[in-house]
Amino acid sequence: MRPLNLFAKAVLTLSIFFMSAFAEGSFVQIITPKENTLQTELTLNVVLGIDKKHIDAVEVGVFPDMKSLDLSRSENTACVNISLGLGENRVLVRAYKESALVSEESRSVYVSSQLYHQFRYPPKDYKKSYFHNDENEKLCSKCHDMSVNEVENIAFVDVTKSNCYGCHKNINREKYAHAPSANWLCTSCHKQSRKGASKYLTKEPMDAACFECHKENQELWSSAKYRHEPLDAGHCDKCHNPHSAPYNMFIRKDVNEICLGCHKDKHIKARESKNSACAGTSYGDLCIECHTPHASNRPFFLKKRFDEVKK
Repeated sequence: MRPLNLFAKAVLTLSIFFMSAFAEGSFVQIITPKENTLQTELTLNVVLGIDKKHIDAVEVGVFPDMKSLDLSRSENTACVNISLGLGENRVLVRAYKESALVSEESRSVYVSSQLYHQFRYPPKDYKKSYFHNDENEKLCSKCHDMSVNEVENIAFVDVTKSNCYGCHKNINREKYAHAPSANWLCTSCHKQSRKGASKYLTKEPMDAACFECHKENQELWSSAKYRHEPLDAGHCDKCHNPHSAPYNMFIRKDVNEICLGCHKDKHIKARESKNSACAGTSYGDLCIECHTPHASNRPFFLKKRFDEVKK
């Protein structure tokens, strides 16, 4: 064998050795999320397996918004809830020993949204990932009571006593919280199980869960001649967040932003059209002043007859 080939072989062997040593010395295992996780919520629970003999500090987050973990609660696991943005997020986990960075791991998480075209169609390699199965819950049971301690239809006097609260409290961080979520009656909606996937899933499509409480709305809208596509498809959560939102009625964005997200062609000075009675969004009116977003017996989901709509 030529000396050059021997040298190349030696370099390759050393490279494999050091790469293996670095992997073994990462000291942190990301249990969840999995790589290329797809979700719709802007919060994420990160669960880690930790070798506390070799590290004394861990940071988790989407740079530059990093959180330090409390490693005193468990010998080999830790968890934290972090905030995400729409689209692709690179979740970083950094481990330190005596303030020196000793390892860094990461996972890609994509937050999709039906209201924003650029986030409506995630890359194909992103898949939904679920946490609540028996295997994962065993990892958390040393610190957390993983049982459901709700009483059906009875709100918690102190919501922090809900066993779900500790990990999921950020879902109610917005100004308006939906009653089941605000009162931590989680299993009133999250009561489906899928073998091999997860406990605490919701019915699909979402309207099956929504209409268990909103029966009057279902009867009213189902009898209407015209039904708006998101309602007809059962996708209440396209416009409404079932947990909490910054806008009244738990809508995800300002009313006109939601409507014009799909109906971009209507963002005109409609009064300039000779055949239009629409005040037009350029004049600051809300779409829902004239149109119902759910269902109507009149064309274009009008609340009044066309000749009665305000000029």
